[in-house]
Amino acid sequence: MELALAYCGRRCFQSSLLALYLWSLVALSTPAQETPQNTPQESKVEAPIRLQSNLVVLRVVVRDPSGRAVDGLKQGDFQVLDNKKLQTISQFSVEGAVPIKEPIPNAVAGSGNESAGAIAKTDSPKQFTALFFDDFHLLYTNLKLVQDAAKRYLAKKLGAGNRAAIFEASGHDMVEFTSDTEKLQKAVSDLQFNTRFQRTGACPDLTAHHAQLIDDGLDRDALAIGIQLTIACLCNGDANACRGDLETYTKHQAREMVMFNDVSAVNTLIALEALVRRMAGMPGERRIVMISDGFLTRSQQYRLDALIDAALRANVIINALDARGLYALTLGGDASVKGMFFSSDYLRTAYSNIQEMGMQMDADVMNYAARGTGGIFVENTSDFEGGLERTASLRETSYILGFVPENLKADGQFHTLKVQLVDKPHFTVQTRRGYFAPRKTEDAAAAAKEEMRRAVFSREKLTELPIEVQTQFFKADPDAAKVSVFIRADVRGLQFRKENGRNLNELNVLAAVFDSDGNLVTSQEETANLHLSDTSLAQVMTSGLPLTVKFDLKRGNYVVRTVVRDGNTQKLGATSQNVAIP
Repeated sequence: MELALAYCGRRCFQSSLLALYLWSLVALSTPAQETPQNTPQESKVEAPIRLQSNLVVLRVVVRDPSGRAVDGLKQGDFQVLDNKKLQTISQFSVEGAVPIKEPIPNAVAGSGNESAGAIAKTDSPKQFTALFFDDFHLLYTNLKLVQDAAKRYLAKKLGAGNRAAIFEASGHDMVEFTSDTEKLQKAVSDLQFNTRFQRTGACPDLTAHHAQLIDDGLDRDALAIGIQLTIACLCNGDANACRGDLETYTKHQAREMVMFNDVSAVNTLIALEALVRRMAGMPGERRIVMISDGFLTRSQQYRLDALIDAALRANVIINALDARGLYALTLGGDASVKGMFFSSDYLRTAYSNIQEMGMQMDADVMNYAARGTGGIFVENTSDFEGGLERTASLRETSYILGFVPENLKADGQFHTLKVQLVDKPHFTVQTRRGYFAPRKTEDAAAAAKEEMRRAVFSREKLTELPIEVQTQFFKADPDAAKVSVFIRADVRGLQFRKENGRNLNELNVLAAVFDSDGNLVTSQEETANLHLSDTSLAQVMTSGLPLTVKFDLKRGNYVVRTVVRDGNTQKLGATSQNVAIP
């Protein structure tokens, strides 16, 4: 058979590859759509981690010899090594299994007008769980099995005070956070096998790991096995029936598989990071359950580390469930492959080793994401319902460590991290393996904007710049109200620069409104450019600086999150208020 006859399958594959590539371009070019944002609440950790762009954050779970999480440790019990160099732990906090400690403070009563309403207390959900179905990498049979398990899990585990959502890596069939079990179960039932982004009909049918070995050109056994697979699928196992350069053809197919895997891996990681940002400001406990067959990420380690860093800063835990379940490899490959044979037992064994290593490497991305964010990775079990229940159990005690590397070069290099315990040799540590240095110095304005964004989606109360917030609303009609957010900033700790007899500074205000399910309703940014005389400055120092932000809202329960940032000292103030509009 002429090798050219197989290129119909190649063209079909190239069409799928092009679709995947275009999908990634769309995702990369529309960040605003990737990062819908949600509701905040006060932190329940001790000594909240200060949000800053150059801080390296680690979530550490310490286990005893029986595998149980260890609590009661202090900052002095930990040492952090960055590329084997001891670092100074500048920030430390502890998180336990109970996510809610105290309610958000209520705002002060309204204006006194009979049409104006006082701010009432609202109950915020205590746990948010996003089931993330990686339809770029889920095989049909595995998707069907986890669908059934997910529906049973939702029926049993979505209790009062909890919210769940359904997301797909491709962005299809998403259901926002809700307590409506029937709606969630229907969304799970409606999930479809994504043939558009699956590599089907290729010859030879190489795994991502096998294709990578061939493309690297360093493993002759991998290439020899690939050629044998080409003969099996293209020429019915008869090498004499194949005409053309088998080696060149096999290498070309391997290169296309590597490209296909890279693009699909990028798409999944982009979708996961967008989901992390969406959940960043939600109250209570926030977790993602990544459901996937796994994928190779060797060329995407920088993006994977960015995902883990975003999750750590947003206090989102990523759990993972291997949808392949309990699997076993067939010696020499899948016997269902037409015409499968090997010219030697050596190649047959080598093929099994490549398959086994490939399955392990596909699972690494799930294990890495879970380990790095304080989550759990459920693998090698077909009890998917039980696995989902494990991911929904109460969060274990974890320790949040932060340090600022000295003289960090913006060279994009990977830094190996090691966390060790002082005088506790029998305990083991679960944390991220390292981080990438930034590739270039951040623009100051962009860094400031990102810091405020993180603060508004955080649940922390920040007091470096003390602020007091009162909220009032006036009902313009039965179904809507005009809400005023009155902010008073204590500027006594700020620095004003003197210019032409005036005291100059700039305060940036970001206020966001979230509904009771944690979804962003609206947000508003304001900048107060201060040019104060000495007399005015003295008055502001005594009474505080007044700021106001206004919103038009419909009836409902909301959380208003307010962040103020000082332009000279970069100090932040942030707080949250409940608003109930009857």
